[in-house]
Amino acid sequence: MIEEKSDVYQKLQQHLDKMPIGYPATKSGAEINMLKHFFAPEEAKIATKLKFSWSKGLEPLEKIYERVKETEMSIEELERILDNMYKKGLIMYKKEEGKKYYSNAMWAIGIYELQLNNLNKEWLRDFKRFMREGYSMEFFGTRISQFRTIPVEKSITPEHYSPSYEEVRKVIENLKGPIAVANCMCRKVSDLFGHPCKYTNLRETCLIFNEFAQHYIDLKLGRPVSKKEVFEILEKVKKDGLVLNTGNAIEPSFICCCCPDCCMFLICLNLVPNPTKFHSTNYYAEIDSELCTGCGTCIERCKMNALKLVNDISKVNTKRCIGCGNCVITCPVEAISLQKKDKQIIPPQTEDDLYEMIMNKKQKLKGKG
Repeated sequence: MIEEKSDVYQKLQQHLDKMPIGYPATKSGAEINMLKHFFAPEEAKIATKLKFSWSKGLEPLEKIYERVKETEMSIEELERILDNMYKKGLIMYKKEEGKKYYSNAMWAIGIYELQLNNLNKEWLRDFKRFMREGYSMEFFGTRISQFRTIPVEKSITPEHYSPSYEEVRKVIENLKGPIAVANCMCRKVSDLFGHPCKYTNLRETCLIFNEFAQHYIDLKLGRPVSKKEVFEILEKVKKDGLVLNTGNAIEPSFICCCCPDCCMFLICLNLVPNPTKFHSTNYYAEIDSELCTGCGTCIERCKMNALKLVNDISKVNTKRCIGCGNCVITCPVEAISLQKKDKQIIPPQTEDDLYEMIMNKKQKLKGKG
């Protein structure tokens, strides 16, 4: 029986590793330990029968049942197990016109974030090992980022035409579905280990949109908010100099407000010498040396170590600058501006399209290997 259970978790690891952002095996077995923490053996077995989709391609219960009915499980029992897995934050789910749809969730963005109310040091220590031993490379492997930076409000000058997906106010105003706000998972983890964020006292900063927002609301991971309240939150975030990273699509499902002290993504991005190779951004900061007084305010605000003083004048390392705009809005002499890159990156329409791009890139890289 023990061997059978172990085999189930190994099969689930291999199944999840086929997703756009995979779930790689490690020498320590940290990834198996986490699966055992979250999935009962029966749930793990059913999870291997699901397919992945961020939102549009979730499968109806009846179609999933076709792949598990040889187990002699009734469709009612399958529905009960799937519903419980959804409540545990292990799979994606939606209901339309009385019909239920399900799919696998990736580890991140997905299962990890949905454990907001289920934190303990045991599985988080395994997660840290998992990050060191393989997941960081998996996360950045294709160089197609799940995130893109959008400049903070008022950091883009009027002469720079920006499409709606590049301006945070327009992103919010164009939303049609529900909006939720939740505590930042990364800061909550830092708090749990006794290392509160040194950049902000804010915690309720994760903004989630549309179907994913309903997910958070239903699971009591976040609360519904109006667009007016979203702008109030973003104003507080701007004062603390947090970086706005949204889903890398024209129709994003979230905005994260990141710092390099707690946030998994920004911590990893800061470890590489050329972050712009691994991240999607269309802007970079530029210093007017005639106006700069060398006060150092921009250096303190920068979350990417992209600025330094050279002969008492600020200089920008464009290989590190991700164009967040936080230095622009706080320069006391208005010596900094955001400039558009020569080559503009147009994000895919939806996050489903994004993950299809990532999968195609992974297949090409595997072919070359």
